[in-house]
Amino acid sequence: EDLLLVFKKDSPETLWQLDSGLPGNNTKEGSTFVFSEAPPPNSALNNDFINRFEAGDGRLQAWVGQVVGDGETWYYANKYKLNTPSPSTEECSVLLRLSELYLICAEAYAHLGQDAEALAYLNRVRQRALLAPISGLSGTALLDAVYKERAVELFSEQGHRFFDLKRTARADAILGAIKPEWEPFAINLPIPQSDLLLNPNLAPQNEGY
Repeated sequence: EDLLLVFKKDSPETLWQLDSGLPGNNTKEGSTFVFSEAPPPNSALNNDFINRFEAGDGRLQAWVGQVVGDGETWYYANKYKLNTPSPSTEECSVLLRLSELYLICAEAYAHLGQDAEALAYLNRVRQRALLAPISGLSGTALLDAVYKERAVELFSEQGHRFFDLKRTARADAILGAIKPEWEPFAINLPIPQSDLLLNPNLAPQNEGY
């Protein structure tokens, strides 16, 4: 139930995590996302994404950090707090956790038209985020609520957002509006040239590359 403990090594929510490899090492996510000076050295969260959080959402405070510099505020994913080694490993990279399973169940029940069950799973995640439960949704509106919850619950974890947009055929509409250089063909990665040379049956190369 404690948002600040979700990404700790011994979190009971974690179903599958990767060991850091060496005692005292923590996650690559922490060393990549967490920064203390602006401008950010690697990446920052998009302001449009920050605005997706509802008022009072506890995840914004617990899982998002900010740095002010050069007259601008930069936001970063702060699920993993440590970006340097510690006396003992405190955080491991989470691949699967219980909240994702709740959201998978919510989406599945929504597709089956079992709205009450879908809302029950969806509201379990919202409750932990300190948000009021939602009710009375069905069909497309219910699925949209699940997709929004996945975006703010699973951000910066294993590329969930990109694959959600890809599998629901919403990538062009959403990424095209926020990424000036987005091209529809980018929904697929290029086939490595080394693989094409080893196996000509993989040809032709994906469109656009």
